[in-house]
Amino acid sequence: MDKNEAKERIRMLQEEVERHRSLYHSHDAPEISDEAYDSLFYELSRLEEAYPEYASTTSPTTRVGGEPLDRFEKVRHASPQWSFDDIFDSAELIAWDERIRKWLAKAGIENDPEYCCELKIDGLKIVLTYEEGKFVRGATRGDGEIGEDVTKNLRTIRSVPLLLSSPVSVTVVGEAWLPEAELQRINEKRTVTGEAPFANVRNAAAGSIRQLDSKVTASRRLDSFIYDFDFVSGVDMPETQGGELELLSKLGFNVNPNFRRCTTIADVEAYYLEWGAKRHGLPYALDGIVIKVDGRIAQEALGYTAKAPRFAIAYKFPAEEATTVVEDIAIQVGRTGVLTPVAHLRPVRVAGSVVSRATLHNADEIARLDVRIGDTVIIRKAGDVIPEIVRTVANLRNGTERLFSMPDSCPICGGAVSKRGTGMADGRESVALYCENPKCFAVELERIIHAVSRKGFDIDGLGEKIVEQLLNEGLISDMADIFDLKEGDLIPLERFGEKSVKNLLVSIADAKQVPFRRFLYALGIRHIGEESAILVSEHVNILFPDGLSSLSDVTRSFPGISKERWSDVPGFGEKSGESLTEWFADESNMRLLEKMEEYGVNVVFPDGGSESAAGVFSGKTIVVTGSLARFTRDEAKDIIRKQGGHPGSSVSAKTDFVLAGADAGSKIDKARELGVRILSEEEFLEAIRQ
Repeated sequence: MDKNEAKERIRMLQEEVERHRSLYHSHDAPEISDEAYDSLFYELSRLEEAYPEYASTTSPTTRVGGEPLDRFEKVRHASPQWSFDDIFDSAELIAWDERIRKWLAKAGIENDPEYCCELKIDGLKIVLTYEEGKFVRGATRGDGEIGEDVTKNLRTIRSVPLLLSSPVSVTVVGEAWLPEAELQRINEKRTVTGEAPFANVRNAAAGSIRQLDSKVTASRRLDSFIYDFDFVSGVDMPETQGGELELLSKLGFNVNPNFRRCTTIADVEAYYLEWGAKRHGLPYALDGIVIKVDGRIAQEALGYTAKAPRFAIAYKFPAEEATTVVEDIAIQVGRTGVLTPVAHLRPVRVAGSVVSRATLHNADEIARLDVRIGDTVIIRKAGDVIPEIVRTVANLRNGTERLFSMPDSCPICGGAVSKRGTGMADGRESVALYCENPKCFAVELERIIHAVSRKGFDIDGLGEKIVEQLLNEGLISDMADIFDLKEGDLIPLERFGEKSVKNLLVSIADAKQVPFRRFLYALGIRHIGEESAILVSEHVNILFPDGLSSLSDVTRSFPGISKERWSDVPGFGEKSGESLTEWFADESNMRLLEKMEEYGVNVVFPDGGSESAAGVFSGKTIVVTGSLARFTRDEAKDIIRKQGGHPGSSVSAKTDFVLAGADAGSKIDKARELGVRILSEEEFLEAIRQ
């Protein structure tokens, strides 16, 4: 980016961030998520650091909160109300710790710093003033210097004490928050009355506290956590942040009990990871942790920057949304021949990993989003879900953006492309385009990569580049040819040594004995994913009471099953049945199976009956979402099956439970909307123990 581009980008970002800041802080009407706002703010901050000549004293990066509203009496804070600087990963945490140590060394403090870690509650900051133990005033943060007097409304929060346990004069700061269940109740009521639902718990808490009628606030069942002193008279201040929290609790304030003193930065990281995994099981929303130097003398030595304390930092949980720029749009050809437009992005960290691509699904989705090459976009990624573009930030367009059109032919083989029938009675066609060439290199490549993956034949050593090399050399033309590879085929190839060849051939030989469920998945049949393959495997005795024992049984018996018969498998979808019927009716597919059998592939069937006959989750459908701390999602699904349950792929009214890890995303929202019970890992394990 040259200086002129940077100058224009900074100007546009300042305007856009300021607009969203005002909507968020002053009007409680956000248009984008907190995470997307943070991402825009972060980009602006970095650009202003790189090009300080284009920074401005009116930039949103110099502000703390939002201007107070005219409808409330103004309150000038006795002490400035700071916000925290943010960090997003362990490398930034280590760098902050190193800065703390250097600053303390300059101040003549040689002891290693210790830290007090607290949960960062996602609510509305409040400032409470007490005179001789009596509550006299409550205010919002406002712009950091002047807030709004909301004393009457804060009096309705039961956890805000009206009289302290000691007649001291203090000003304290904390967070007013709304329980997740209460947000759902309020939004259901607002929907009935035709009002717009609140976007999130922070938005709802702010809207509740800024009510002109305190009866409305009282009806919202707000709660609070207090975490700091601004002013103290009549009691000795503790020497540590942990001591301050303990004193606040003794005076009668509601203090979140989950703070922890940490002696090393590794302890801090462990605390962060622990609560990242636990946060979705809490009644309040968290967006990270706050880390403070524990000693008050060290805090005073470190002091403040223009807008934030040096002695504290907010360590944000991995964002499920972020903003970035679409640098290009390319077409990817999948194993079913579908042409999928993929956005190539300026790399950005989201949900704990760096993302550089996001699916755009099809032409209709591109049109709906109105996304163009060069656009600034908001992307979303929850857990290990493929990133997708949520919306464009059209206000940041500068006129250089380019429209994208789907191709008229396959970009890989040059073959014809067309839409396919959906099987619906009205003759509707698919939205997506498909390559019509069954021998398209890209299609076959994706089929084989899918077949040899861990959930399929699980052939170690056959990565994407190796499969592509084998196809290019003409050593394989389909997945069956993998099982006929010999040492002489592989030794002459680049990247193959004698040991790697032997290891690969051993892995191929082992893969010839394959469980039926993994075999069915490996075939890459449309609509037959891991769960569908498991369902067929567990209930194959329903379709074949006499049992099956070999691959030749599959080749002989499966073509005779109608799509209506497939519906006899419990939980099996209509589209899945149609796909199986079509696939096994195709003679070229039958020749592929015969070829596999010729090369020694043997299918191993389950020992009759369902693999999940009994257990604590018997007959229950459980959706697993987010990042789990104690086991992988696949391991969790195996546990569910062994306990008689069925792992679902999406949340619906038929879902019994949702097992939620960190960064669970939209499936949690859907579960709350439908009233589906959400299980934490601890609750999941406790159910199994019992």
